Amino acid sequence: MEKNAGIYRTLSLFLFLLAITGSQKSSAQHLGGSRSKGDSTPVYRRAPVNKDSLVEETLVALALKGPQYTTTDPQIKIAEYNLQKARRAWLNLLTLSANYNDQTFAKPTTTTGNSPAYVYPKYFFGLTIPIGLFFSMGPDIKAAKQTVEVTRYAQESKARDLRADVLEKYKQYKNYGQLILLQNTIVDDDQTALTQVEKRFKDGTIGIEQFNQANKVYSTDLAQKMNLQLSQDIIKLEIEKLIGVRLETVIR
Repeated sequence: MEKNAGIYRTLSLFLFLLAITGSQKSSAQHLGGSRSKGDSTPVYRRAPVNKDSLVEETLVALALKGPQYTTTDPQIKIAEYNLQKARRAWLNLLTLSANYNDQTFAKPTTTTGNSPAYVYPKYFFGLTIPIGLFFSMGPDIKAAKQTVEVTRYAQESKARDLRADVLEKYKQYKNYGQLILLQNTIVDDDQTALTQVEKRFKDGTIGIEQFNQANKVYSTDLAQKMNLQLSQDIIKLEIEKLIGVRLETVIR
């Protein structure tokens, strides 16, 4: 009996482990999706790409290629050149002099014997260093370095301003588009109502006041639609001014 009980316990444990392994394999296949034979790496489904985000990043990239931003690069170069100039300014303050002691035409003087006496050295060199150079060069170099940093900060600020500007205008452009769609529905309803009122007016069932009122409502809503379209067109032109291409080439 004890031997049979041991066999039953072993068999139960084996079935339990087999069930756990099958469950883990099924879960891995469910998470990993389809995969080729022999490939144990799970394949995860890629999240859908937000097209509107791609459009916004494209607009920003195009704006940063425009002249409003690229003109900041020469400004940084100019500041770096001024820094190099400040570091080398001390060369302009140095004075180098040379002198040659020529006594060829002078009457030679003799000492003991017949050999003439020469004055040595025959070559003289001098270097003049202004004392104020050591006090002025350091602050000038530091000021030039700060100018470079300020120019770089200005470039970063310009990039942020352009990004915010182009994204703000693009959101306004989309908002005008939604408003125009809503206004189109209102104008269509007004036009249908005006057609019915005009027919009733011709039949003599309503007076001129009701016809004028319906016509006024239609004209007001149509003018609102035209103003919305004009505002969207202006925003579109401002965006195209920043990106340098037509907006349709980016959002298509």
